[in-house]
Amino acid sequence: MANRRFVGIRTKIMVFAVILTVCPILIVSGFSYFEAEKVVRNQAIELNLANAKQFSNTLDMIINEVNTISLNLIQNSEVIAYLSAPDAEARQQYYARILSIMNEQAFNKNYIYSIYIQDLSETGIDNRGVVNRVPGDRLIRAKDLRGRDSWYFDIVFVQGKEVNVITMIRDIRDIHNISRSLGILKINLLESSIRELYRTKAQDQSLFYLIDRDKVVLSSLSDEEIGRKIGTFPLPSGMDGQSEGTFNTSVDGRNYLGVFYRMEAQDWYIVELTLYERISKPGEVIKQVTIYSIAAGLAVCFGFILLFGYRVLEPLKQLRILMKHVEREQFQEMKVRGNDEIALLTRSFNRMSQRLNELINEVHVSRIKQKDAELKALEEQINPHFLYNTLDLIYWMSRMEKAFETASMVSALSQLFRIGLNRGSRFTTVAKEIEYIHYYIQIQQKRYEEVIVFSVSVGQDTLDCKVTKMVLQPVVENAIRHGIEPKGASGRIDIRVFRDGDDLVYQVSDDGVGADTAAIQAVLDQPATDQRGLGLKNIHDRLKLNYGARYGVTFESAPGEGTTVTIRQPYEKGSVQDV
Repeated sequence: MANRRFVGIRTKIMVFAVILTVCPILIVSGFSYFEAEKVVRNQAIELNLANAKQFSNTLDMIINEVNTISLNLIQNSEVIAYLSAPDAEARQQYYARILSIMNEQAFNKNYIYSIYIQDLSETGIDNRGVVNRVPGDRLIRAKDLRGRDSWYFDIVFVQGKEVNVITMIRDIRDIHNISRSLGILKINLLESSIRELYRTKAQDQSLFYLIDRDKVVLSSLSDEEIGRKIGTFPLPSGMDGQSEGTFNTSVDGRNYLGVFYRMEAQDWYIVELTLYERISKPGEVIKQVTIYSIAAGLAVCFGFILLFGYRVLEPLKQLRILMKHVEREQFQEMKVRGNDEIALLTRSFNRMSQRLNELINEVHVSRIKQKDAELKALEEQINPHFLYNTLDLIYWMSRMEKAFETASMVSALSQLFRIGLNRGSRFTTVAKEIEYIHYYIQIQQKRYEEVIVFSVSVGQDTLDCKVTKMVLQPVVENAIRHGIEPKGASGRIDIRVFRDGDDLVYQVSDDGVGADTAAIQAVLDQPATDQRGLGLKNIHDRLKLNYGARYGVTFESAPGEGTTVTIRQPYEKGSVQDV
């Protein structure tokens, strides 16, 4: 299983605090932002519709006044007489009076630019000297309406200048014969006057349009749009027939909120577009407040974390460090501060650390005792109590019978055991070990009648080294039994003792038959409790128990080429009594 990346509690608390602080702020601020935007949008819609209705009421008043003026004119007897005159010369006598009547009707009506009366010969009188022309399709429509008003956008010319007007035309009928048309009345409203009515109510950067039933712009804050079918932005498809409504659109890459209101009498639409930028200003304020709130929340979080870290996290950090020390068996107590959960945890840690130290010491002592017991058990395998007395008896009996060679062997054997079975210490010196091996070689040379040649080489700087006793003899015995004897011929055994850095090395080489390295390694790898007798395994276990895992027995062997056994233990000067 892959190791998980360590994430400190400080980091977790910081993330949790940020989430706990920032998320509610974001949620509340976001909700407030959208609600505020919704409220502001609704307020903008209500305001724009109110402006449109107010403008509609004002414009209705103007239209009603124009209608009243038109009715006064088409029903005026002098106007009827003027239009009923048989020719132009006869009509001339009414000219001044007709102008006076038109001026009277237009008096103090700043929105009326001019009044024009046209007879059947398509000549007429205009109170401002305006060049008027009524398009043929408008004439036909006026006659079809049989005296009812008709409105459209028009351009008139005064002294070579174009003037935008909103025109009302009405067919003039003979009051004595309604079916008979006498001419056309045309009243021109100044478009700029209509525009100014709305400009006073329009909001900054808003767009305004007065649109007739044919979607032609009658009036607008933009001169470029007037008199044309609206094409700057698409009108909503469901606009026709609705009294009011809203829509979203864009003009020149800028987003607008649009409202429309229908003037039912004329079937006109008042359209106003308001920039979303203007509507969203309160939302921007909320956005800034949100940013400041988040910044303040983060500052509070970091302040809380710093305080929390000093009061809580720092002691936990110290506990974590001390726990690492415990893993390395370095036991320290932590100072207890306060009387909270951290203090309780600290006290528990101190008790645990103290108890672990005691337990580990107990284990160490137990292990030492176990080593001593194992070593004593190994020694008991080679330590019979009655051996000395028996050998002394055999020695003296041999001398009495004048068997001096036998007595010599028994004496060598007795000395061998006196050195090797020295109770009270697991250790000896290199000099004693060499003395011991010399006695052993003496015995073996008598036995094998000098068939085996022994060679002993000892470094002078090693003689007084403290070593584990009875290490060389079992190895030499092993070389004789398993190396030279199976050979069935003479052989040679070389014994070397030398220093190698911080190690003391025994090296025993023979030219015997060799050994199975796998089998020997298997014996060495067995647990110490499985060992019986005095062999390489015995030596290997004792050295490891005394000095540690890096010391012990190694060997090299090849069939027919002999075996070399190497024994390593620490190079250590000192008295054997020190142990």
